[in-house]
Amino acid sequence: MPQKIFIASGGTGGHIIPARCLAEYFSANGAEVLVLADAKYQSYIKAEDKFKSKIISASQIKKSPIFLVKAAFKIGLGILQSLHLFLTMRPKCVFAFGGHATFPILIAAIITKTDIILHEQNAHLGKVNRIFAKYAKKIALSFAETDGISKENLVKCFFVGNPVRDEILSLHKLPYDLPVNEESEIRKDNKMGYDLLLASDFYEAQKPKNLFKILVIGGSGGAKIFSEILPKAFFNLSENFKEHVQVTQQCRRELMKETFDSYRSFNVNITIDAFFENMAELIEASHLVIARSGSSSIFEFCAAKKPMILVPFAVATDNHQEKNARYLEKNGAAIVLTESEFTINKINELLKNLIDSPSTLKKMSENAADLAVLDATKNLAELAK
Repeated sequence: MPQKIFIASGGTGGHIIPARCLAEYFSANGAEVLVLADAKYQSYIKAEDKFKSKIISASQIKKSPIFLVKAAFKIGLGILQSLHLFLTMRPKCVFAFGGHATFPILIAAIITKTDIILHEQNAHLGKVNRIFAKYAKKIALSFAETDGISKENLVKCFFVGNPVRDEILSLHKLPYDLPVNEESEIRKDNKMGYDLLLASDFYEAQKPKNLFKILVIGGSGGAKIFSEILPKAFFNLSENFKEHVQVTQQCRRELMKETFDSYRSFNVNITIDAFFENMAELIEASHLVIARSGSSSIFEFCAAKKPMILVPFAVATDNHQEKNARYLEKNGAAIVLTESEFTINKINELLKNLIDSPSTLKKMSENAADLAVLDATKNLAELAK
């Protein structure tokens, strides 16, 4: 009889993507998997999924009295829903990926005395994971250096890495190659077969442009600051420089036209969308990534061996995005700019320096590759043994 595994997640892609990686791994290895998640998980469900999922009622907590009453009802309902599933299915354990969506599920796990394995994606243990750390059998860490863990819980901690989607992992075996700028050649074509050469006998052999491709990812919120600052950072770059640069940017839907027009006013090759289906292809093609520093994204960039400019979200809980980014900076895989440092002049200078320094980009690529934990999903799954 296959072992039964519950996986608790929800909220944002940073929690959901690694949870789905684990669900796919267990399912492929014969386990009966049930993903428990909040309503935001629904957009991640795929028809080809080999595992089941259930939507569990959950809520964030805010100080408003009315909101607290509503939150208490939603969380209470989520506990009852989870209890029913734990008592009827009796899973071997539950893997929980943090965030408010896992709170009612973990309460049910404690009541039913089900083993809890927590996974922390960030370089600082999240609030919900901190609450349940003392009840957990094991705590899996994505970063070798993680803050917010009490001394008594350190013995439960295992460095496993952060699960990454297979289509991104496959990019790790590809070389990081920079484009070579080649000028058009003027070639002689003696059409008439005579020794006499005419001006019309020469033609220009156009070679495909070798574009330096910059991928800009703003996370689920689209990072308004990228739309405001980045297009203007090209203001004083030469036309030849801009001709050899291609920017692909994920942008808030309401800012798409304004952002596109801003780039085009500086004659920058630009592709804009609110969501890209072919993210693996875009990451593969890129030579530099500019992004927030959510854990799932940066570990995907490391797996794909991409140099990064990271701009941590300033109000992220426990400042976890900056802690994520600083770890990559410390290990030479990224350049980190706080939001206050992310200025037109600073980005302008950085772009010029990086594009003109292939050796720097290649070294950053090598360092990013060294930080990738390619067996993270397997490492995490083995904690259930």
